[in-house]
Amino acid sequence: MAEVLSEWPGSEPSPWMLVVSDTTPGRHRVHESLLTVADGTTGTRGSLEEGGIDSLPGVYMAGVYEHREDGSEAILAIPTWITLSLRAPLPAGTRVLDLRSGVLWRTVNAKGGPILFSARWACLEHPGTMVLVAEGRSTIFEPAGPESVTDRATFGDHVAVVVHTRRQAQPARAERSRTIGIVRHASYERADQEMQGTARPDPAPGPGAVVDARSLLAEQKSAWASRWAEADIEVVGDVELTRAVRLALFHLMASVGDSGEAAVGPRGLTGPAYGGHVFWDSDVFVLPVMAATHPASARAILEYRVRRLSAAMDQASSLGRSGARFPWESASLGYDVTPKSGIDDRGHVSAIRTGELEEHITADVAWAAWQVAAWSGRWSFLEGPGRPLMTETARYWASRIRLDSDGVGHIDGVIGPDEYHEHVDDNAFTNLMAAWNLERAADLVERGSSATELVEAQRWRSLSRAIVDGFDAATGRYVQFAGFDDLEPLLVDDIGPIPVLADLVLGHDRVAGSQIIKQADVLMAHHMIPGALRRGTLRRDLDHYLPRTAHGSSLSPGVHAAVLARAGRLKEALGFLQLAQDIDLDDVTGSTAGGLHLASLGGLWQALVFGFAGVRVTGPDDGALVLDPHIPSGWDELRITLHWHGRRVRLRCQGNAVHVACASSVRVQLGEDAPVLITPPGAWIEPKTKRARRGRLAPEVDH
Repeated sequence: MAEVLSEWPGSEPSPWMLVVSDTTPGRHRVHESLLTVADGTTGTRGSLEEGGIDSLPGVYMAGVYEHREDGSEAILAIPTWITLSLRAPLPAGTRVLDLRSGVLWRTVNAKGGPILFSARWACLEHPGTMVLVAEGRSTIFEPAGPESVTDRATFGDHVAVVVHTRRQAQPARAERSRTIGIVRHASYERADQEMQGTARPDPAPGPGAVVDARSLLAEQKSAWASRWAEADIEVVGDVELTRAVRLALFHLMASVGDSGEAAVGPRGLTGPAYGGHVFWDSDVFVLPVMAATHPASARAILEYRVRRLSAAMDQASSLGRSGARFPWESASLGYDVTPKSGIDDRGHVSAIRTGELEEHITADVAWAAWQVAAWSGRWSFLEGPGRPLMTETARYWASRIRLDSDGVGHIDGVIGPDEYHEHVDDNAFTNLMAAWNLERAADLVERGSSATELVEAQRWRSLSRAIVDGFDAATGRYVQFAGFDDLEPLLVDDIGPIPVLADLVLGHDRVAGSQIIKQADVLMAHHMIPGALRRGTLRRDLDHYLPRTAHGSSLSPGVHAAVLARAGRLKEALGFLQLAQDIDLDDVTGSTAGGLHLASLGGLWQALVFGFAGVRVTGPDDGALVLDPHIPSGWDELRITLHWHGRRVRLRCQGNAVHVACASSVRVQLGEDAPVLITPPGAWIEPKTKRARRGRLAPEVDH
């Protein structure tokens, strides 16, 4: 164990380390979320080994839910394995999460020197396996127990756990008292492992193997080094932002497995908020990161949807519709588990209608499937297991759209991403996504299908062109939903600084009757399907909706940072990037104790990649990787590693040029220039057009 603890990385500020002082009052549960260690399937919150009255310790396994007496489901909170018999309270110490290796280190000092030193990690190479190594003065430990003990337990019908602990007294290094050394190895296994199609964790080792923590640590470092080699981002010139986006990537990678299926809740494996239910956060905010950095994990996210397609089809059928309607909140079986009511911050019972009305999730799932194909450059998934995700969702929209007497298509009675306005008609985002879904499903079917299916595909295209998209020719912008412009013209500045929970400030009824919106809605369409919106509308939609957006959802700032960067409005983009960066690090929403906001973490990555770097992919047939960087003057360089069409590509984006490094040839398009072929090891490319490049050299531009 001494060999392991000797690798302590220190606590000096580094873009690879999150350093936390345990002296910060009221932040224990926030720190537990931030310091979670996970392996893609199993996560352990960053609790202190001795616990504490403010602690919310726990272990969470992806897709393992507790079935409650009221029929609801919530992610199963498994007792933690890290507890040590210490004489609490210990003095405050320092903890360091080393993002390069996924190891959480802790040191506690007192008069006379260190009294406790520990390291813990979740083995990336052996999902479900955790290791803790600790050493401390004998005086801080409770009276000695057995030198070696193995505990076995089961939790519900879901999880079997084996924890082996070896404890031994040993000569002190520098102190006069003895020290106690502990090595603990925990193995978590799902009872339904084979059904999930995931690898079984290694069995608990015998006493001799437990002591070999050093080799497990070396393996851990190597595994994470390989992952970072495929996914790293660095903002040269901004250490804090680099640390924040690496922390985001670390928790995203740690929350998503890469075999079988991945049920990714909005807080991943870092906490129990929202019951661990699967929302659009997984499909829209997490999956694109995985598709571009670790494709196997993106495929596992979609496998969760593929295996629950029949439940989505049952839901559509129960509503008298065709195809598949995916639930707003999903758990083990794929049926809707959205609560029907909840208690608001004022203690009032309020109805929750998202499960009934927030139907865009159906198109979001299809969009996620298309993203996997677009990044991989292969139709194989869409022509195989992913095909029904595209076609059955298209069939749902075809049965959901109402054609009026003029042949114009409408979708009535929905909730868009802006949840302040319920049961609205022709929400622009929902309609645009439905039309996009219909078009892409037709593209897929027309690659080779029966005559009957080709006729159906033609109908899908007809409906996609008939549907109201919200564009208003008089203003040159998209109207969020029918009647939006007739609502009370309030602006967010009228009620307070962002982010603000406008429904609590104004009350439910007034905010519903106003133009204040919760989060990106029309602008969400610009972010997800920019090619489907009219050219020139982004600027006008930003001008109109930005002053009306309260950012009452943590996923909103990253989206705004992305679209503002694309529009060349870099000062504003940086402000929203900072807000996205701070959501969990500064607990901006006061809810990080329940787990990190994975949508916000994914939004931070997307803002840098899709916004500031201007990366764009549209489909499997893309002939070139499109880049259109907008680099602020305060950054020396934005460095990004991506997987595109089976190739690893490393980008170095500067104010007026991009260096593309590659191991095999890749076609790259810079802005509106013609694509160029980049051959190994890579080359710099600059715009050939005479127009000024956006970013440090250019004024704001229209899109």
